Amino acid sequence: MKFFIKLAVASLLSFSLAGNASAGHGTSPKGKEIPIEKAAIKLVADVKDGGYKIVSSEDLKKMIDEGKTLTIISTLPAEEDKDLGTIPTAINGAMPKTEKELTKADKDVLLKAAGTDKNRTVVLYCGFVACRRSHIGSKILVDNGFNNVYRYTGGIVGWLEMGYPVTK
Repeated sequence: MKFFIKLAVASLLSFSLAGNASAGHGTSPKGKEIPIEKAAIKLVADVKDGGYKIVSSEDLKKMIDEGKTLTIISTLPAEEDKDLGTIPTAINGAMPKTEKELTKADKDVLLKAAGTDKNRTVVLYCGFVACRRSHIGSKILVDNGFNNVYRYTGGIVGWLEMGYPVTK
């Protein structure tokens, strides 16, 4: 009898889980988990490789609202900053889409934007989680001795999605 009860519970559980999976539950509102999984795995690898920290939308907004001393750098092309707006106080330090495209001039522009205080908190962002411009920039700053480098992973798309203000 106990065997049949366990079997019945296991069957109900499996039907329940299968029903939830097909009902569109999960991380993605569109039910597409694989792109999110790939982006998450790439993000973890980038953070490990880059040696920087990450910051969430809510935490970055809190840092700004509390008046924390920081430098915010948009690694998007200046034209995209004009179209989308920037996180308040952000300055431009555009980076290429890939490390293969990176030039000495790109590095110089970024290092100038970051300033000379290598202990200052610097937050870099680009378009969205899978965008790698902010990874490239963050890695450059870490490689050049900056100690408090953060990558805001949501990017300007995440910032706008949260309804936070932008500067145009």
